[in-house]
Amino acid sequence: MKLLLDTTYLLPSIKVQVQGLPPTVLKDLLNNAQIEIYFSEISLFELAAKGMKLICSGEPLNVSDLRIGIDSLQYNPRVKSLPWSMHPFLLDLALKLRKIHSDFIDCLILSTAVFYADCLATYDESLYDKITKNSDLCKEIANGNKNFQFWFFDLKNPPHPLEPKN
Repeated sequence: MKLLLDTTYLLPSIKVQVQGLPPTVLKDLLNNAQIEIYFSEISLFELAAKGMKLICSGEPLNVSDLRIGIDSLQYNPRVKSLPWSMHPFLLDLALKLRKIHSDFIDCLILSTAVFYADCLATYDESLYDKITKNSDLCKEIANGNKNFQFWFFDLKNPPHPLEPKN
């Protein structure tokens, strides 16, 4: 399975704990040979922004932690970054998602996942709910990837297929 990780799953690489997420989640995924791990290039920006915000607020994190974490993602041969700007329809889908979701970076990450992966690991269940309530958007995503799925939280339960609720 080609799994694209939302930025939340990358936070442990910069020593930031996420409630409910095992700190070893990335290591555990890396040890699963059946999973190919990806992230959107825009997640590196989001990771740096989150890290800098935490550093400025006095959290026990430093720029070295941030650099080491980002480097560990960029230079690990089992983790691959994917461009958000290369696919001809990715921005079109991101725009349609942006009409129902206020975080444009999330829209870019999801669009990247749709066009390059089988599944998105995310904590953003509200985005999934918004999409499943919009049958046109479900069809649009299915046009990009008919078997696309969402995998939530600690990844212990199986992924959810994208099925319209109306």
